[in-house]
Amino acid sequence: MNHIIHRTMKTIDKIITKCDCKYGAPMGRPNVGDPPFPFLERIYDCRVPMSSDGSYDKGGAYFGIGAELRVRYTKDLSYIHFYRRGEK
Repeated sequence: MNHIIHRTMKTIDKIITKCDCKYGAPMGRPNVGDPPFPFLERIYDCRVPMSSDGSYDKGGAYFGIGAELRVRYTKDLSYIHFYRRGEK
């Protein structure tokens, strides 16, 4: 009997995709959209997985060394905002 395993992709994996580093790592990642009007759409917040030295995200984008890198986003990814812990 064949079993099909369905794996759902985590939202962070949709945000932090593999970079084309053919000519070097890109500097950070772009923010997308404006925050939704309060209470109309939920905004999620999570830590961005980083390399062992803490300067690259797991997809290869360079962010430099600093406070913990985090991302705020909506489920449909119409709003994505990267920031360092402690920044507004």
